[in-house]
Amino acid sequence: DMQLFVGTPNLSARCILFQARLTPLSISDETRAKAEAFFKSYLETVWSEDIMFFNYLESVQYASACADLVAAGNELNEENMSAILTSQAKVMTVRGQVREEYIASMELSRL
Repeated sequence: DMQLFVGTPNLSARCILFQARLTPLSISDETRAKAEAFFKSYLETVWSEDIMFFNYLESVQYASACADLVAAGNELNEENMSAILTSQAKVMTVRGQVREEYIASMELSRL
């Protein structure tokens, strides 16, 4: 159980992962700020559906895929971020019965 909790970054940590993926890109400050704001906003809207259950590696992969879109000159939007999420959610670690156990453990461990 602890492995699941330790391995699932919170929203702020996921935003930092995305920012780190944007750092080496040759993009304007405006593009960077817009991408970071949309990334966070989108994650907030879908947080409890799947994103909160991504482990660290899955979070890195998601942040990297989103950064790749920005690197290619595309704006992040709900459609392309949702497509990445849908694709990745199919193979995520915490799903089905594991997700149910995760939720039950989370309820027990929170004040």
